[in-house]
Amino acid sequence: MVLGRIGLTGATGMLGRHISAALQVAGAHVVSVSRTQCNSTSSWDLAEWLTLDALDALFGNVQALVHSGAVIDPVISGREDRMFDVNVRACCNLAEWSVSRSIPLIFISSASVYADPESGALSEDAPIAGNHIGNFYGMTKIMAENILECYRPSGLRLAVLRPSSLYGFGGPPNKVIYKFLNLAANGKAINLTPPFDDSVDFLHAADLSRAVVDVLEGACWEVLNIASGRPISIRELALACVEVSGRGSVRMVDVDLCERPPTHRFILDTTAARDRLGWVSTIGIEQGLKMVRDGKLVTGKNSLFK
Repeated sequence: MVLGRIGLTGATGMLGRHISAALQVAGAHVVSVSRTQCNSTSSWDLAEWLTLDALDALFGNVQALVHSGAVIDPVISGREDRMFDVNVRACCNLAEWSVSRSIPLIFISSASVYADPESGALSEDAPIAGNHIGNFYGMTKIMAENILECYRPSGLRLAVLRPSSLYGFGGPPNKVIYKFLNLAANGKAINLTPPFDDSVDFLHAADLSRAVVDVLEGACWEVLNIASGRPISIRELALACVEVSGRGSVRMVDVDLCERPPTHRFILDTTAARDRLGWVSTIGIEQGLKMVRDGKLVTGKNSLFK
């Protein structure tokens, strides 16, 4: 597919900004939609059901739709019912429109849908169920995937991307990467308590955004894991934040208290993404942290967020 007009929900969120930048670099015209209207971004609260005509007016004559809008934290939203309406109900609304207008849809899901995200290498056919990591957010992603899959027999061209733990410029400050970077940037100590060696596969949003472009260009309508393939421990993450910041320090507290073996979260098998798209992660943790520090949304030219 030659990229022309691409619709994008959640356009002003952390991931949406990265996807929009990647699409524009690839030559697409992005029809941006977000809860809050600003500049060239149209407004739609995903909790509000829109008619097909209203969605026509919102997205116009787009070639495809990328659905990245979501409520991630029910504490921030204040209500789990709102999380359900935004994360699940809106998918049904968009699927109805996409099928009726023959518009392909890319849905950004999450690795938190897997029944045991700490069980080792997870392929796309690994069991899916609620778990203590994804909590209600993960459950809404499972429900959203199930709803969208029900529309495939009706003709929906659907790609579902399941990223590992996402980070990038503009992410929520309460997440561990941003906490560590902020402490280091201010010359403070990052105090670590056991377990220090639990690891997570952190994926930069620019890598996921490149996968979105690859799906569109290759017209690959499948379920795909997207991960860095380079899980790092909490200790390694803290040290990397200090290294990138050139300030701060890491202090390990209560070293003798850890009595269990380390866990490894979101270790995803990305063979399908490599085979179908030729996609591989290219952004390591130090480069990714520097991009967060410098406000970069994509690698290469024109990469600063403005």
